[in-house]
Amino acid sequence: MRLAGFAFLGPVAIPCGMNWVRIASNVVIVGLALWAVLATVTTLLGVTVYFPFRVAGAENIPEHRWQSARLSVFVTFAYYAVIHLVNGSREIYPIHFLKVYLFVLTAVGIVVFIKAGVPPHEYVVPIFFGLCALILHIGSRPRFRKYFTRK
Repeated sequence: MRLAGFAFLGPVAIPCGMNWVRIASNVVIVGLALWAVLATVTTLLGVTVYFPFRVAGAENIPEHRWQSARLSVFVTFAYYAVIHLVNGSREIYPIHFLKVYLFVLTAVGIVVFIKAGVPPHEYVVPIFFGLCALILHIGSRPRFRKYFTRK
């Protein structure tokens, strides 16, 4: 039996069409937003949580993690400053900001992690953010911008 809207690679059903991009993008956005709210609230309550769900008890947040986030904010700011100086002021979709920040976080994170000599399992974090950025990139292409509005 074949399902409408799916392509099949052997026993694996892959969603076709553009609906899966909207759903995947919205899942990424909701997941990251919920995590950000959780991290903020727990920190205000005196418990520091860092990605994915690690509680910084007696130990601090590893330096390579916070340096990656810090430098990513700087590079993202510089990127948008250059875009403003070259193109002037123009409307930017919020998903574009998220996509750019996550791409920068991935690139800067990998460089900082390599420089710090962290164990290989730590690279899962920037790779995860890179996958999130890729999903948002697919969903934010000009022909797909209406994905984030209800039809």
